[in-house]
Amino acid sequence: MKLTSTFIALATATSVSAFPFSGYLNNLNGNTATAFVPQTSSPVQPTMGVADIGGAQPSQELLELISRQVSVELTASSAYMAASIWFRARDMDGSAAWTLEESDEERGHGKEILEFAMKNHFPVVLEPIVAPKNDWVEPAEVWETILGLEKQNTQNLLRIADVADKCGMYGVKAFLDPFHVEQIDAEDKVGGILAKVRGADEALMWQIDHMLGLEAEEEEHH
Repeated sequence: MKLTSTFIALATATSVSAFPFSGYLNNLNGNTATAFVPQTSSPVQPTMGVADIGGAQPSQELLELISRQVSVELTASSAYMAASIWFRARDMDGSAAWTLEESDEERGHGKEILEFAMKNHFPVVLEPIVAPKNDWVEPAEVWETILGLEKQNTQNLLRIADVADKCGMYGVKAFLDPFHVEQIDAEDKVGGILAKVRGADEALMWQIDHMLGLEAEEEEHH
């Protein structure tokens, strides 16, 4: 599930409320969901020279969300890597390879968003990466965490698109379109794996692991 080309857009900054980054990271790492409470100050400051399309200007909130999403993607990459380590330690090499491949893809997403922001002169401030969950007992728990991660990331991207729409930043929405499509595929894929893993006997579990290994190998060669 590779993303295609990026789109180049956008605008200047106005001041709106920001949302705390910890809520995103806690959700991505399997913690209890928390509301995003507005703060009075922002680590991301408006940048001069932002491209202007059709007179539209990105709000400060949009700048915050785009900046934050870079670190969100890196956090997702870290979570997938933790899953890969857990599987590898239990000789589930197929699952380990698959989740490691996904870790690389999430990092790639972060780089794409960073490149988009930089080309449009959007400020980006990297945030601390919260240590990922790694105390799973059985494979189903790992896949439950991953599915929750993907669902939360879908909501994060939809939030950015919604804010972009409100301030007329349609270039941002166009840029995010491939991400939305990939999120649908990711949720469907991980949800399917979880459904198979739950209640699977040892023979089926190793069959699933083998198939994931084949998928990871095929993806690596693309």
